[in-house]
Amino acid sequence: MHLEHRLLHKVAVGAVLLMLRIGAASASIPGVKPPQGATITPNYKDADIGQIIQAVSEVTGKNFIIDPRVNAKVTMLSATPMSPAAFYEAFLAVLQVYGYVAVPAGNVVKIIPNTDARQLPSIDLPNSVSSKSDEIVTQIVTMKNISAAQLVPMLRPLVPQQGHLAAYPGGNMLIISDRASNVSRIMKIIERMDESGDEPIEVIPLHNVSATELVRTVSQLNQGTGGAEAGGAPIKNRRR
Repeated sequence: MHLEHRLLHKVAVGAVLLMLRIGAASASIPGVKPPQGATITPNYKDADIGQIIQAVSEVTGKNFIIDPRVNAKVTMLSATPMSPAAFYEAFLAVLQVYGYVAVPAGNVVKIIPNTDARQLPSIDLPNSVSSKSDEIVTQIVTMKNISAAQLVPMLRPLVPQQGHLAAYPGGNMLIISDRASNVSRIMKIIERMDESGDEPIEVIPLHNVSATELVRTVSQLNQGTGGAEAGGAPIKNRRR
C-alpha cells in the first residue's frame, strides 16, 4: 500500500513538472499565447512578417488588419524574456525599421506603409506622450512666449516626411503628428525654446543717484560693449 502511494506521488510530481516545463517553453514559441503574467522570448530569423503579426495578436489580444503591401522577411532576436507589452513595443520598432506603421482604428490596428500614415487617424491628444513608444500620436502645443509660425521652419527637419507639423496662428498653437517617441522629443525642444522668452525682471531701488542718469549711463556702456546686439535685456527707469 505504501509502495502504491509513493508511485502515485512520483507520477503526480512528474506531471506537475512536465506542465511547468511546457508552460515555460510555450512562452518562447511563436504563435503560442503565454498565460496571464507570463513572458515571451521571441526569436525569429528571416520569418515572414505576417507570422510575427499573428504571434503579436495572440500574445496581446489585439486585432490587426494588414495592408497587402506589407511584406518582408524579418529577423527579431531577444536574449531575455519580454512581457506582452514589451513584445508589442518591440514589434512597433520592427515595423518602423521595415517602413511600416501600426495605426489604431477602433477595435483594430491597421498595419500599413508609413507613407500612408498621414491619411489615417492616430491617437489624438494623449494625456502623456511616451518617450519610447512608436505609436502614431497627434499633439497640440500652445506657445506662450514665441510665435508658433516661426517655429515651424526650425522644427520641420525633425519631422519625417510621413509626419505632420503645422501652426495655427489664431491660438498660437503647433499641431504635431508623428511617432510618440519623436513627438515627445520635439515637445521637450519646444518647451525649452518657449522658456527662452521669459526674461527675468529685476527692480533695483536707488537711494543716492538719479535713476534717469543711471539708465543713460548703463545704456551707453551696453552700446559700447555690444550688449544691445547680443540681445541683452533692456534697462528702464520706473518712476514712482
